[in-house]
Amino acid sequence: MPVQVVFLTFMVTLVFLLILRPVAAAMGLVDVPGGRKTHDVPVPVIGGVCMSIGVGFGTALFVHPAFFSPVLLGLYVLVIVGVVDDRFDLPPNVRFVAQGCAALLVVFGAGIRVTSLGSPLFFAAPLGVFSIPFTLVFIVTLINAFNFADGIDGLAGGLALISLVSMAILGVGTDVFSLILVVAAAVAAFLVCNFPLRVVQPIRTFMGDAGSTFLGLSIATIGVSLSQGAVAERSPVIGLWLVAVPVFDLFCSIIRRVNEGKSPLAPDHGHLHHVLIAAGLSRSATLGVILTLAAACAAIGIAGSALRVPDGVMLAVWFAAATAYYQLLRRPEIVADALLRPLVTGLRPKVQSAPPTVAD
Repeated sequence: MPVQVVFLTFMVTLVFLLILRPVAAAMGLVDVPGGRKTHDVPVPVIGGVCMSIGVGFGTALFVHPAFFSPVLLGLYVLVIVGVVDDRFDLPPNVRFVAQGCAALLVVFGAGIRVTSLGSPLFFAAPLGVFSIPFTLVFIVTLINAFNFADGIDGLAGGLALISLVSMAILGVGTDVFSLILVVAAAVAAFLVCNFPLRVVQPIRTFMGDAGSTFLGLSIATIGVSLSQGAVAERSPVIGLWLVAVPVFDLFCSIIRRVNEGKSPLAPDHGHLHHVLIAAGLSRSATLGVILTLAAACAAIGIAGSALRVPDGVMLAVWFAAATAYYQLLRRPEIVADALLRPLVTGLRPKVQSAPPTVAD
């Protein structure tokens, strides 16, 4: 695929992010400060719309995989419902119906299914008749994992970009490689308007539910497509490492809320970015910590693939990492102390001792 297609996808997404700002304000598609929100001025919520436009434009410029048309339709279903949700706050059941419809388009329209789990217990694990329900649950789970991750500037987009870059490394030479680059270009353009930098403030943009669900479905579809090949490098267990942090956070949130007697969908301040900020880290430092964790997990997955580590070993280590993540949620002060102590020590004035006196 020509590099020009990736560049044009990036530029088209960025241009729409800029020109749709007044349209968003006129339609009331803005995130207004107040309540749990920390921003000071209304912020346009058009990231999902613009990324979907960029991906649609980019895929129209080259011959995309035959399965992608139904997937693109599913993406636009989620974007449309997400925009309505961002504007009018739809009930959860409506959002779940939309996610289910998008997943059905992927499974039955595009024919993308998880038929095997690789060898997670050191022997082959084909799904057989459970292939369709497993795929549907997996897709909806990943959609919600990225939706839950959208908590601070740069987080959901940064996690998605790390996943996509990792998939591109493992997907070189496959029929979805070009598609991965196009989606990654759209995400990178969005981050230009969302990453927490001072120069970004005048064009600051949120992705909203339209964007987070768009990313979740895109990454789920690409991941399934890569993991169901005959090549060992595309093992489904390796794929878990590429989306480890959003998946960890989703299931830790569900466990925490159920233990507290709350609905698994009830909003709270228990996500990792919340607890790290509460422990004393700045929002930028929190973003750096979480993206570093995600990059480290992806690197483990890529290394495991390159070294052909058995799926059973990779899955055991993945569960160990999930347990460590859960403990980190319970003790965030460990990370905060490790990062803040050197800074505090460096800023603390040194006490000079008095010169020794000479006795007469």
